[in-house]
Amino acid sequence: MTPSAAIERTSAPRRKSCEACKSAKRRCDLALPACLRCARRNIPCIYPGRQPVRWNEMNMDFISTPSQPYTPSQDAIDFALPDLPDVGPLPLADSHLSLNDFDPISQFTYLGASTDIPLDIVKSRTRTLRPVSAIIAKRLQFAVDLLNEAPKMMVLENKTPWCHQQLYKGGMPKTMQDAYACCALYIAKNEINAPVILASFESRIQELLSSPVSTSPIETLSHTQALVLYQIMRLFDGDIRARASAESLMPVLEQSAVSLIGQIEFPDITFANSELPATIHPVMESWDSWVFQESARRTVLFSFYLIQIYKFFQGEEALQCDGRLGLIHSWYLSAHLWNAQSAFDFAVAWAEKEHFVVVNADFSGALRNAQPDDVDLFGKMLLVTVLGVDEVRAWFHSRGAIL
Repeated sequence: MTPSAAIERTSAPRRKSCEACKSAKRRCDLALPACLRCARRNIPCIYPGRQPVRWNEMNMDFISTPSQPYTPSQDAIDFALPDLPDVGPLPLADSHLSLNDFDPISQFTYLGASTDIPLDIVKSRTRTLRPVSAIIAKRLQFAVDLLNEAPKMMVLENKTPWCHQQLYKGGMPKTMQDAYACCALYIAKNEINAPVILASFESRIQELLSSPVSTSPIETLSHTQALVLYQIMRLFDGDIRARASAESLMPVLEQSAVSLIGQIEFPDITFANSELPATIHPVMESWDSWVFQESARRTVLFSFYLIQIYKFFQGEEALQCDGRLGLIHSWYLSAHLWNAQSAFDFAVAWAEKEHFVVVNADFSGALRNAQPDDVDLFGKMLLVTVLGVDEVRAWFHSRGAIL
């Protein structure tokens, strides 16, 4: 990158209301990939001149061969990264990589309804003087360590920070069964068996991508979660071919996460503590639905988070969203709700413990009122990315706890 304060802008046409809102004569919030009205009704959201894309419509021949560097679509969530010295790609397999002004979720914003929104992508070329290693140490090392443990956590505990332990208690779809088995193989990988294990990954991934697209909510979620696990294991592995193949899969992960959004109901911070009844039995009955919804919410957010981490380690120049992608996102910050292992435990936690809704990475309310035991691993990972590890340690220390 060359030192420059110039900002390049590319203009784009103004967006119009989707077909469903236009036919119903309702105001469209123009959110991508689907407006809020269509998402809540689980109906196709089609904007003029824009057609939805399915996974099986994509060319899957890239799975076994490296492709051009991954460039996310403008429909994807774009997090803001500081511009960095031109140091080239960083070795993902180095467990000692250690991050500053990296703020991947500060741009994850929801824009209110508008009928006339220009879409501009801003590329900043300003050089930062902060070393890359300092940025990693401060903002990303916590996440990298957590990612390295995710396959083992999935096998030994049936969970990850974005996949609830009870999500698949009623049965695990085959897509996730295959990913689960690959996680077990990955844990046992060594120099001798690595080629066989990585070849098994490629076979399972090819099967996943060539299978018919399911509209079942749990199948859709398991599809995205399986892709996330495959990407983690291959991106953070020292094998160059595995990493190149994983890069080719980034557009598929992005599209899978975008498709999952249509299955999600996002909580409103205004009514966070009143969305469920106060009596215990109705809350108990809502637990299974909450487990699915919260896992889906976290999976979508984490998918784009992983994509952005990879972009950073690849040394890509920052593409800063101008704040007009219109994507809505929120999730529950509550270790008590997330760690509940039964409907009764969930209902008790809902009634007796305060819980917080984080909307578009705004942790201000939680930081004012939450206690350390309210924050689970997912919350810690995002907090460290937003604030920096020392700031989060200070917050925990001020409340008598350790990060």
